[in-house]
Order: sequence, then C-alpha cells, then structure tokens
Amino acid sequence: MAIRDTEHKGTDAKGLVVRTGYVLSGIIHASLALAAIRIAGGSGERDGGEQGMTAQLMQQPFGRWLVVLAGLVVLVVGINQFRLAYGARFRKHLRTGEMDAEEERWAVRAGRIGYAARGVTFAIIAGFLVIAGLQADPAEAKGLADALQVLERQPFGPWLLATVGVGLLCYGIFQFVLARYRRMVFH
Repeated sequence: MAIRDTEHKGTDAKGLVVRTGYVLSGIIHASLALAAIRIAGGSGERDGGEQGMTAQLMQQPFGRWLVVLAGLVVLVVGINQFRLAYGARFRKHLRTGEMDAEEERWAVRAGRIGYAARGVTFAIIAGFLVIAGLQADPAEAKGLADALQVLERQPFGPWLLATVGVGLLCYGIFQFVLARYRRMVFH
C-alpha cells in the first residue's frame, strides 16, 4: 500500500504523510509480532530489545530528546487508536453492503474493542519511552511484554490483563474481517 500507492493517496505532502504512516504501522506491527514470538518462545524481550535500541538512540546527539520524541509519537499513535475505537472510522474500509446486520455489528464491536486495547498498550509503551528519555535511563524503555506486566501488577491486574488480551484478540479477529471485506480503491 505504502510504496505502490494502491489506495491512491498521492505524492503530495498529505499523501506522503499517510503513506509514511503505513510504513511506520508496518514496522510497529512487525516488531509486535516479533515480540509475541519471543514471548511465546520463552525468551521475552531481553535480548537487546527496547533497552538496546533506546541506549543506541541515547548515544546520538540530542538522543534523550529523540527518545522522548519517539515516546510522544507512540502516544499519538495510541490516541489515534482510541479515536478509531470511539468513532469507528475504520468502517469506511469495510464493504458493509456484503455483510448482514449481525456480521456488521460484530465486526464493528471487534474493531472498537481491538483498537481500544491497542490504544492502552501504545499509551503504556509511550509512557515508558518518555520516562526513559527524561531520566536518561535506557533501562526504563519497555516493550509489549513489560507493558502487559505493568497491567498485571495493578489492582485487579489479572482482570485488566485479561481484558487487554481479549481486546488484542478482537483486533486480530477484526484484521481477518478486514482481510475478507476490505474496500479496495481502484482508479
């Protein structure tokens, strides 16, 4: 989508920003998938992971501010996830005319719950990055596994963790729905 411009976003400034967002989204999703694979394999994220990347970034000129900026970017992504969940703007990408009313209702529910769960996880990760940058401590940078552990340690933590887990599962289900019913734009 991003490189070949299959959704015809264009090459003007707005189109390039949208397409760059697609690339960043792909990178984020790939890193989340790798983290999930590492967690499932029992190795967690301790083999360099976020601390290693953050430490490398902090060694650059203005590095700690770049880490804070990265945290703020992740926060904006998280806020956008909440906006998508609340407004269900993702519906415009679905061919709802091919769904019956019940399928559409469940697709929208899965999308809303999934995007909200992603908003929670991105917001927690953003907080870790901002703290790491402000304290100039790469060890404070955390990834998905650490964000979920923070939820687990809260009052009612196992319930919060289960809720976010169900939300992320709903997001996965929504992605299957999107794969089946995605509205493609052809010009």
